[in-house]
Amino acid sequence: MGKNIEQTDFKAADYNSFTERLYECLATLRTTIETPGFGEGEITLGAELESYIVDKTAQATPINDILLRELDDSQFQHELNRYNLEYNLSPVPARGAPFTAMGQEITHALAKSSKAAERHQCKIVAIGILPTLKVGNLHPDNMTDVGRYHMLYKGLQKLRGSSFEVNINGEDPLQLTSNHVTLEGANTSLQLHLKVPPDQFANSFNAAQIATPLAIALSANSPTLLGHRLWQETRIALFKQSIDSRHRNDVVWRQPSRVTYGHGWVRKSALELFQETVALYPPIFPILSDTAPQADAFPPTLSELNLHMGTTWPWNRAVYGAGDGGHLRIEMRALPSGPTADDMMANAAFLIGLTMGLSDQMRDVLPSMPFRFSEHNFYRAAQCGLKSRILWPEEHQSQPTEQPITDVILRLLPRMEEGLDMLGVNSAEVRRYRTLVENRVRSGLTGARWQRLMLKYYLEQALSPEESYQAMTLKYMAEQQSGRPVVDWSLSP
Repeated sequence: MGKNIEQTDFKAADYNSFTERLYECLATLRTTIETPGFGEGEITLGAELESYIVDKTAQATPINDILLRELDDSQFQHELNRYNLEYNLSPVPARGAPFTAMGQEITHALAKSSKAAERHQCKIVAIGILPTLKVGNLHPDNMTDVGRYHMLYKGLQKLRGSSFEVNINGEDPLQLTSNHVTLEGANTSLQLHLKVPPDQFANSFNAAQIATPLAIALSANSPTLLGHRLWQETRIALFKQSIDSRHRNDVVWRQPSRVTYGHGWVRKSALELFQETVALYPPIFPILSDTAPQADAFPPTLSELNLHMGTTWPWNRAVYGAGDGGHLRIEMRALPSGPTADDMMANAAFLIGLTMGLSDQMRDVLPSMPFRFSEHNFYRAAQCGLKSRILWPEEHQSQPTEQPITDVILRLLPRMEEGLDMLGVNSAEVRRYRTLVENRVRSGLTGARWQRLMLKYYLEQALSPEESYQAMTLKYMAEQQSGRPVVDWSLSP
């Protein structure tokens, strides 16, 4: 989806030709994955950070084009809405101190973009959903004027044939109808990339799926939307509903959502996930490259397949890359942006470490963890955060039982450490991020809970709801500037 798209009108023949090319790509991918030496080499980590641009009153400000021109840095990119930016971090070796390195780069990127924003009396905020966001910010005029976003909107509308409907429960339930994909742009995230050898991909991907609900509860930072107190990580519900291309009235069979937790465990190979995406989802961008995949040099680019994979949004996604001799990655898409670089890197260390630490246990874990149980955990964690109760397998269990998610996280911290050690992360780095995770779990103070506590405080001071959301957001921005992890943030004005 990083590719720009200028063509916006396609015929039925274009879609047919593109589908044929996708199956050619799958055949080539199978051969590529089976080629000796493919995907081997040093394990690396990468990330993409999305953020908001706001003015001094904490209101979303649509000036990303201006900032990108002034930044003149290819690592900064457009996002769907004009008040969002994306920064693509440099890949780092997993060995050593990768999270410290990524955290320092995040800090530098936020400082650099903030300096550019200050010239326009604006600031940059890393947060899952901006609390001061208003319905007017979701007007089509606020969509970034880039071809791929226009085509995404047209493609999803064509598939659905009607408006997008959002219905999210919570303390202040929200129901609204949107005619545009700008609602999806309310979500900002930290997306992680873990390079995985092909022979380890199935176990690693399944482990990432199982670990993600725990990471969601730990990292929750999106408890409100449009003045409504909703889920602890409202992004999960909003993203799925705001671009749901399925026909609501079609009850003959359950169509798969393009935003999904997944459809089942991976059995043998990453190829299954690429095959699944081609077989289940119609193309949105039927753009053919000049070269058929079989004619590519090794490793092949597989342009059409990568383009199509970017038009579905599973919370964990398989990625094929032709760089570095060709490789496979797991893109972990569920974590929110913010609160601070330390918090985000603690979330990343927990999710990646636990993924690696659980990967060699999948043969024993999966029989007692049906896929629907893990999916249940995912949505429960997004809704209730660290107060969730989830299903977790026990040794010699005779039936599944619900447990407090905090107990499960604390019990699995040694697995996180083992996984990071497997990657060659140095012991000081492991201890540092384990401590940050443990402190957050024991205090219960996530970004989402901090926001809700501060919002409650301001509402009790007889401020109006709009004033309370603004005061809380300004306080969040000031605490974020300190760089301290959220457990050390003040809960007084």
